[in-house]
Amino acid sequence: MKDMRQAKPVKRRTQSGQPATAARIAGRPTGEASELSHMTASAFATERLREAILNGELEPGDRLQQHFLAAKLGLSHVPLREALQRLEFEGFIAISPRRGAFVVPLTAADAAEIFELRVNLETTALRASVKHLSSEQRLLATEICRQADGVKDKLAYGEVNWQFHRALYVACQRPRTLNLIETLWRNASRYSMLLRHRAPYFRQSQQEHWDMLEAAGKQDPELACRLLRAHIEAAAGRVLNLLQP
Repeated sequence: MKDMRQAKPVKRRTQSGQPATAARIAGRPTGEASELSHMTASAFATERLREAILNGELEPGDRLQQHFLAAKLGLSHVPLREALQRLEFEGFIAISPRRGAFVVPLTAADAAEIFELRVNLETTALRASVKHLSSEQRLLATEICRQADGVKDKLAYGEVNWQFHRALYVACQRPRTLNLIETLWRNASRYSMLLRHRAPYFRQSQQEHWDMLEAAGKQDPELACRLLRAHIEAAAGRVLNLLQP
């Protein structure tokens, strides 16, 4: 386990393509001077820490030293605490009175529960949505799916992947269900990253997306739900295999 006092700073790419530390980002380097004006400080911290956990810079079990992170991100402790609370809600970290904040370990039991909940909620949303999708909504889902075909970056694919699924569910007219599904997607994202290191993942995932989109276009909710269930359960099976000791 890495000591967070010596951990690598959170990184991202600048517009020039060169890596930038979180401290440089918070200090508004060239090309990103107005970034913080478009998001709250807590949202900024949440995004950067979530990215660091997903790309492995912060590993399962790592402690999050608040003084260190506040300095690296150039933030006060108030927005940082808000970010940590958000990440705890999303299942990325846990906060203990004795241990402080630390990255939650990945476990097979947690993955199985998350993916089971996803199957139940997402098929419910899709079944309610399919027959109410407008032509504009189907077109948007198609454009997102086409865009995803060309995405190679693992983090970027995760966001486009969620936008595609959400585009299929949006007409269900169940905002609470959609909010719960989005939370589960956040919970599942660390497990999904395990799959994105396997070369066939992108191609297979995208083919399954196109199949679901075709079923939605035919306004066939039962077929669409069968394909969706198989899509999620296949991902769950691969994740659970990877987590076997």
